[in-house]
Amino acid sequence: MGVNRNARDPEVMGKKRRRKFTAAYKLRILEEADACRLPGQIGALLRREGLYSSNLTTWRRQREEGQLKALSPRKRGRKPNPDRHLAKRVAQLERENQRLRDQIKKAQKIIRVQKENLRPRADLPSQARNRREQLIRAAVQWRTEVGTAPACDALGISRATFYRRLKSATKPANSPSPPLALSNEKRQTAMDPPHCR
Repeated sequence: MGVNRNARDPEVMGKKRRRKFTAAYKLRILEEADACRLPGQIGALLRREGLYSSNLTTWRRQREEGQLKALSPRKRGRKPNPDRHLAKRVAQLERENQRLRDQIKKAQKIIRVQKENLRPRADLPSQARNRREQLIRAAVQWRTEVGTAPACDALGISRATFYRRLKSATKPANSPSPPLALSNEKRQTAMDPPHCR
């Protein structure tokens, strides 16, 4: 079986990297080119360095115009814009500032709730129950502004108790009582301590 000599070589050739010339290199080559007096010397210099005559023409023009910066290789792509980075940082700091302001407002509301609602605990169970109901009402009022968890934590109420009371408060008023449930008077009597009866 013969080998097809016209077939393409499957080996992928590496992409040639773009050459970059420093300002010192360009100036050195221009000095060497200026020193060439005999015919063929500039061609030999270009072959030795792997350059084109257009490189010399461009570099000479840049040197005559005094563009020393132009002799160094220019970075390709978009130039860095320091104002854009500053604007980005300012926007980030403004967001952080707003977040901290919101946290401070929330903390101030929680402190106000605590001042308004936390007083010395009552001694009698009925007073304690009234106090608990007062705290639940305060938590309902403040939960829209600071959130349920912070309001409950600030007032010293467990969230389970809060949700249980909230659920019982939203039940319809005309729902029938269980057949063996105590009346309100009997329940109050059972919950009061013996010395209060």
